[in-house]
Amino acid sequence: MKHSNHRVALLAAALLCLPSIAAAAPPPDATSRVAVCNSGYFAEMSLDFGNTGTTATVVAKAHLVSSPVGPFPPKPPYFNVYASASHRPDAASAWSSNDQQSDGYDSYPAQPARAQKSMFRTPTCELAGSAVVSVHCPSGQWEYKTLDRVWVGCGL
Repeated sequence: MKHSNHRVALLAAALLCLPSIAAAAPPPDATSRVAVCNSGYFAEMSLDFGNTGTTATVVAKAHLVSSPVGPFPPKPPYFNVYASASHRPDAASAWSSNDQQSDGYDSYPAQPARAQKSMFRTPTCELAGSAVVSVHCPSGQWEYKTLDRVWVGCGL
């Protein structure tokens, strides 16, 4: 029996010495629909991360829409929607970004701000997405909503 316990101990030690295989991080997709200006409007933001065999992608969107239920508020005095998609090959490198923004007075955005970025997948690559909605409410207050995510490793 002593001999058997010794083998079990050696086997356990050998298993502990093996390199651990980390599971790939799943895409950090995120969606947010948040009421702003006393529920008169909704800030809609989304970050969609994905990958194929060789590339990884992030698409960021930001939008402002009227409440779907009455009484309907007046158009916002001012709005700004901003989307940014970024990548870098590793944590020591600078970010490379695409962004889009839209703003206006007494109106709504005609379409969401949208930004996209793709890169070759490597174990050290990083993708980031950001969506921001800023709105000047009819009451005079300002509201800001933000959605941010970073995907380290791009799914590898």
